[in-house]
Amino acid sequence: MSAEVSGSNKPAGNEFKKLGYSIYLRITEDKFDCYCSYVPTDKGTMISRIELANLLAQYNVKFGINQETFEDFAVKAAAGIKLVDVLLASGARPINGSDEYLDITVKPTAPIPTAESLTDTIDMYNVQTFLNVSAGDEIGKIVPAGIGTPGQNITGVPVPAQDGKPMKTIIGRNINKVENSDVLIAATTGKLCQLGDEISVEDVYVVKGDVNFRVGHIDFLGVVDVKGNVNDNFNITAKKGIKISENIGACSIKSDGDITFCGMDGACRGKIFCGGTLRANFIHDAYIESAGDIIIGVELHNCHIRTLGKVIVDKGSIIGGTCIALGGIESKMLGSIQHAKTVLRVGDDYNDLIELEKLDKELAELENPPRDARDLNAAMELRKEILNRSKRALAFSV
Repeated sequence: MSAEVSGSNKPAGNEFKKLGYSIYLRITEDKFDCYCSYVPTDKGTMISRIELANLLAQYNVKFGINQETFEDFAVKAAAGIKLVDVLLASGARPINGSDEYLDITVKPTAPIPTAESLTDTIDMYNVQTFLNVSAGDEIGKIVPAGIGTPGQNITGVPVPAQDGKPMKTIIGRNINKVENSDVLIAATTGKLCQLGDEISVEDVYVVKGDVNFRVGHIDFLGVVDVKGNVNDNFNITAKKGIKISENIGACSIKSDGDITFCGMDGACRGKIFCGGTLRANFIHDAYIESAGDIIIGVELHNCHIRTLGKVIVDKGSIIGGTCIALGGIESKMLGSIQHAKTVLRVGDDYNDLIELEKLDKELAELENPPRDARDLNAAMELRKEILNRSKRALAFSV
């Protein structure tokens, strides 16, 4: 008696016939897998476990035999059940070693958007990210090539494996490798760049044209060098300095270093924060804070300036707005009869003036009206402090 479990077509493989059954052994060309099919007939005896083992030995199948599958096959075959393409033996395939590669650990300045994070609103001003690094920061690690693991086919023949290949990436300028380690660190502050197969840290980011929707906002730890204009609403932040060959619109410009540009029309929205010396031909309608000197070629018009250095206008005038300069003010002309009031103040640290404003506010709250003797005493002490600070300031308006 026999039972069928699948189709009636003749199985493929090496056929072995005997009264009572036909058995087919299919060994893959690479000799890593052995499949067995079994077709019982109505007359004769079924195959025994020993006969099945002898058949495998006859075809030199001696490695990777799955004993559980073998026993199940033998039991079902002895019961007269048709079996098709049962995997009885599988060799151990070789595992090639992984190639050497560089695992970058630097994170971008802004998260790269994913499909899940996208909304109906898209910020067209943020069109790029920077892999900013500071000197001494870890850039990544070189993951060495892996060693291959050899295999063995079902006939017991060893099969060699390939070791991983060296990486193609070339370690370029301003990147150092830690001694006796695979860790790479930045030798200078800047951004991690990749050009072809070479990576490097560059401390100057050059924009060959205008800063516009093609470039977007810039947030960079090195020096930004713009060969064109900076259009309205495009902001630049650069740690080491900013150089702009042409003009700036209504935008925000920040740097801990020097800032140089031709001119700026801030439209009462433009802002400049400079940690070094600021140089320009003209600035109109902008707010400016600087730790160093502000040197202007032609004109400061309706600007609000706060600096710990000097304000120097070489050829023109300061008209409108306010100017607080700890180091002094130099200009060919100050103010204009036809223009709004121009307020100038020298010898003061603008940070102190901010503190004085806070003290004035506190004094007003204490004096309006004084609630008890303690409030009155506090008001008197605060008044003395404001008076002492005010004596150090020289203020005038034109």
